[in-house]
Amino acid sequence: MSTITDDAGQLPGRATLDTVPVDARVPGPGAALRSQWLSFATLRTNWYVLGAAAVVMVLVGTVAAAAVGSDAPAPGGPSFASGDPLQTVLTGANFSVLLVGVLGCLVGAREHGSRMVVTTFVATPHRGRVLLARAVVLAGVVVPTSLVATVGAFLAGNAVLDARGEPSLTLSSDGVLGQLLGMTGWLTAVALLGMGLGLLTRTIASSVGALMAVVLIAPPIVGALLPDSADEVLQVLPSNAAAAITTVQASGDITIDGATGSAILVAWVVVVLGLAARSVVRRDV
Repeated sequence: MSTITDDAGQLPGRATLDTVPVDARVPGPGAALRSQWLSFATLRTNWYVLGAAAVVMVLVGTVAAAAVGSDAPAPGGPSFASGDPLQTVLTGANFSVLLVGVLGCLVGAREHGSRMVVTTFVATPHRGRVLLARAVVLAGVVVPTSLVATVGAFLAGNAVLDARGEPSLTLSSDGVLGQLLGMTGWLTAVALLGMGLGLLTRTIASSVGALMAVVLIAPPIVGALLPDSADEVLQVLPSNAAAAITTVQASGDITIDGATGSAILVAWVVVVLGLAARSVVRRDV
């Protein structure tokens, strides 16, 4: 019994790799986004780190508010005197920024360590599309979490301040909403910087070290080495740019406005992610 085949030796009506359009074989942006979301959501470590960042923000801010005007040491420093209520209740951001940075490094570097990146790029050969989807997913979870944690720390901390008879603020106080949104933007920027460094270094430890150097270690060292006349150089460091939009401890005097600080932060993220994308696209996995 013979089988009828076409000129190419294939059964009639059966699609082969050669007959499927190239665009149909490459997953689109939606598929890449779903894939990266599943990759993030199925790893419990991501949620643990993200949850820890939110809890630390609220808990440390509440403890700091309780320490105002008392002899009790504040978290990470000496006791607080009655001062800026907003800076007091957002003290936890000093710790949360470390955690969201580590989360970004995990998202960027983990697949390289486990070699799962090979499977990812086989499933979605368009590497730039993968990295864009990964950044969108990371920002999509960090932004709402940071916003909720920041507002929660603000409300809880100010409730404690008010109960203790210390100066306190409300959400309608002048400049408060902008500062809270600025803190959300700062935490998101650090997470994306961590992701970019993770992709560049391909190791979690190296990317965490590089991120901490840029965000925490470099500003005070550079500020101590440079003369006072060179304070303009300090303005372009990420933490100093963030100090223009929220309550971040800066090195030196901040002379830029909020719009300029935001633009500098965005530029840092774009440059680091751009370098990461170029590196991933051009090199072997």
